[in-house]
Amino acid sequence: MSSVLASLAHVAKSRDPSIDQRRAPRVLVDMVSHILIGGQSHGVRIINISPLGLMCRAEAELMVGQRLSVWLPIVKDVRAEVRWAEDNRVGVEFLQPVEAQIYEAMLSLIPPRQTAW
Repeated sequence: MSSVLASLAHVAKSRDPSIDQRRAPRVLVDMVSHILIGGQSHGVRIINISPLGLMCRAEAELMVGQRLSVWLPIVKDVRAEVRWAEDNRVGVEFLQPVEAQIYEAMLSLIPPRQTAW
């Protein structure tokens, strides 16, 4: 019984928007880019980014688990997987984290976002 309650507590915690469960802090950005899925290019606007992934608004309808490439400054086409999708917003996780020095150089080329969105 206690393991069931522990599982329920974890579910409740995972749905609490006041708890930030991210493995890396996000940086708010405002950058137009594109993703490549199955040989087709689709426009995106990147909203936030970390060395592990990003959130964007996408023109294409994407599904959880879908693999894609996203274009980013310096690193170019980064392989990623869709982790969640809702109302044209998509969260993707990079298959390989972006190295710290490259990430900092990349951020210097991406316009910062002035508001949350």
